[in-house]
Amino acid sequence: MTQFVRAGLALLAALVLLARPAVADPWIPAAGDGTIKPMFRLFNANESYPSAGGFTTNRVPSGTESKTEYRVTGVQGLGGDFSLEYDFRAALLRKSELKHHHMVSTKAWGLEDQKIGLNYGLRQSKGFADSVELNVVLPTGLAGSSPALGTGRWAIEPDYQIGIAAGRLSASLAVGPRQFLDGAVTQLRADARVGFEATHRLTLAASAFYVRSIQNRRSLPPIVQGELYNRLRLGAAAEFAVTKRFRPFVAYEVDVAGRGIHAGERITLGIAFHY
Repeated sequence: MTQFVRAGLALLAALVLLARPAVADPWIPAAGDGTIKPMFRLFNANESYPSAGGFTTNRVPSGTESKTEYRVTGVQGLGGDFSLEYDFRAALLRKSELKHHHMVSTKAWGLEDQKIGLNYGLRQSKGFADSVELNVVLPTGLAGSSPALGTGRWAIEPDYQIGIAAGRLSASLAVGPRQFLDGAVTQLRADARVGFEATHRLTLAASAFYVRSIQNRRSLPPIVQGELYNRLRLGAAAEFAVTKRFRPFVAYEVDVAGRGIHAGERITLGIAFHY
């Protein structure tokens, strides 16, 4: 499948497979309520975006990269318009590249960097919500492994989140920087979602994720620079409500533009538990 076909399919999915998120960050759950989503994700790539120049859709052949990631995300209502949010991850990462006419393969397994945050709802209604959130990125991933599973650096991630809903239609947007506390890197990040409830049980979803790193590479060891990236990724997902509380889901994502990073596709399988 060529990069143009991939990009076209993902863009079509983002325009057509719209969905109302089951739980969107701008809407704060009541005290004691929440959602937990265990999942695993499979990423594979054998092309990359050149590191020279700016953001581009052009891909070049490269060594392979594959990742099997185990992830648990969730939100817990705390009361008083506050919620606790978390994103815990571990992965098996494999890379292969040609060096001196020999294929060299490396792999690493273990925890990645984790994220935990406190979200505060500013305005909360059925049709509109916004919130501010402060996340802390914990450097639990192995930065000394090859390939690296983390940056070895603490970071904070303040976000502003906004959402609207009208009937079956909805949209949400989260924007904010990720600032590494040693001052080496700032990442500008945005995550957009739009939606339509297809049936009483079936939710179809689409997303766009953008990140750009503003960094001083000389201050970073080469082994962790792969954890810092420029990327535009589009995705689509489907969630089916077996019961009100038990909702399996599947997602497909594809990289459509980037710089200096592997370009590939990702499939996610998981279950959302609402309580």
